[in-house]
Amino acid sequence: MIQDYIYIAVFASFPEVIVMLLFGFSLSNFRNVNISKLLIVAFIQTIVALLVRFFNVYLGVHTIVQIISLYILVVVIFKIKYYKAIIPVLIGMLSQGLIQNITLPLIVNVWQIDTTNLYYNPKNLVLAAFHIFIISLILLIIIKRKRFFLCDIND
Repeated sequence: MIQDYIYIAVFASFPEVIVMLLFGFSLSNFRNVNISKLLIVAFIQTIVALLVRFFNVYLGVHTIVQIISLYILVVVIFKIKYYKAIIPVLIGMLSQGLIQNITLPLIVNVWQIDTTNLYYNPKNLVLAAFHIFIISLILLIIIKRKRFFLCDIND
């Protein structure tokens, strides 16, 4: 069982955090993202996600824990002012949530995956996460090329 959690953390949660942060930073016009800091935040957040999954935290509570922990990590590691750091975190979370809600039904239908077993079957979860990751990267490339942003948190 713990192997499944680690498998999901490495192949689903870690890439999801990276894309989530890149979305949040890009859409809030924070362009100079230090990749090593990004990877550190993603690694720590993946451990948080692993612990949340391991302790079987309720669905709504797990999202709140993820937002709070990611916010704290962004403030501490990226040294962004606390009142500005919430913006890329929320934008990243909301954009990933939107992308997942749009693409997951398509992925489930194409691959004939039973959504009730998605949580308990790490291979299907990683398969779905991989496709969401690719779609997110494509959207991120478009956002970066068009230099589109929702707000500017730079000083």
